[in-house]
Amino acid sequence: MTTFMITILPDGMPVDKMEENEEGKSCPLPTQDPELNAENRQMAIDEHNYRGPNEGSAFRLTEVCGNCGMYNQTEDMLDCLGDESGETGYCQMLKFACMRDNTCDEWVEGGPITSDMQDEYSDYL
Repeated sequence: MTTFMITILPDGMPVDKMEENEEGKSCPLPTQDPELNAENRQMAIDEHNYRGPNEGSAFRLTEVCGNCGMYNQTEDMLDCLGDESGETGYCQMLKFACMRDNTCDEWVEGGPITSDMQDEYSDYL
């Protein structure tokens, strides 16, 4: 049976709808559904200028996904993504798996979200 859960973090950012994977771990739907992830990624490209360092408009090396406040690289999220390289994280705002060295126009100071932060948020869940 599929379980959905929506939670609001202290800063007002909605948490993804979750789905239990084969190992019994709850993961955001886009991390388990490649088509949904691709749709969300395309929306990020079309509407928020998600891009690599050599693509299109201006690019600040200090404003990449890897240090964005919406870039989730917690241990749980990396398990959901199935990425052990550390090159991919999950954009909590745009709901897709994104590359550490890319950027978009929605970049937010203060990231990435790491496992160290999970304890802070668990008090509110």
